[in-house]
Amino acid sequence: RGPDGKQVALRANKIGSECFRLWKACDAQVGDDFHINPEEIEQKYFGVLTKVFNVARFASQFDVPVNLEETHENLEVEDRWILSEFAGVLQEVGAAWSQIDIYTAGQAVKTFGTGVFPSHWLEMAKSRLYDGDAAAAWTLHRIVRDLLTVMSPITPFFTDYLSTTLYGTSSIDVTSYPTQPCIDLVLGSSEGDRLRSFTSSLIEFNSFVWKQKKDAGLSLNAEISDVEVPENLIDFTDTLSRMHSLQ
Repeated sequence: RGPDGKQVALRANKIGSECFRLWKACDAQVGDDFHINPEEIEQKYFGVLTKVFNVARFASQFDVPVNLEETHENLEVEDRWILSEFAGVLQEVGAAWSQIDIYTAGQAVKTFGTGVFPSHWLEMAKSRLYDGDAAAAWTLHRIVRDLLTVMSPITPFFTDYLSTTLYGTSSIDVTSYPTQPCIDLVLGSSEGDRLRSFTSSLIEFNSFVWKQKKDAGLSLNAEISDVEVPENLIDFTDTLSRMHSLQ
């Protein structure tokens, strides 16, 4: 039913079947009673698919490493940080799929795929990627490939197209759940938990610097002075200084 309580005849070609599937997965548990608002569905979830598509398109600029299964030896701290976050996503989504819990799986994929991964790690690693950094390319492609795989039960046509285009193999043909990229970063591990503890501080600092630049009328890649990386993010000093052009 629509927001006015009336029956709604929703056509897939109005908003796209993948957008509709993603909305159903992320907005309600199986068996829930909910209102259908085509405009809201399109507004909220077409943007989600667009963001994931743009991440995949960005990744397509960089050669896929020969061996994505073997963890790269020279990962930077920001790579290990985002891989620790992704480790948690893989565990949460895997547990959800084992219980046929579409809602939890959908929310976890959406939150990571449109949040901390593109908005923070990609911005940290962008200059390294353009400079041909192999560890950054491995991290990017390993996460994108596995993210498309765990997302495929919800949006099979969308992920099939992207995974086939990028990796030559369809995500819907994968026969086993993705393994952990770094086994020492799973939930409950000391190193993984340590790295995940930085997440809120990284988001807060990045948001602060972006606001400072916006308020000063500066572009996001402009140099800025009088901003220092806080003590609790000392491990990320080089990364954040490069990312924000801190002087």
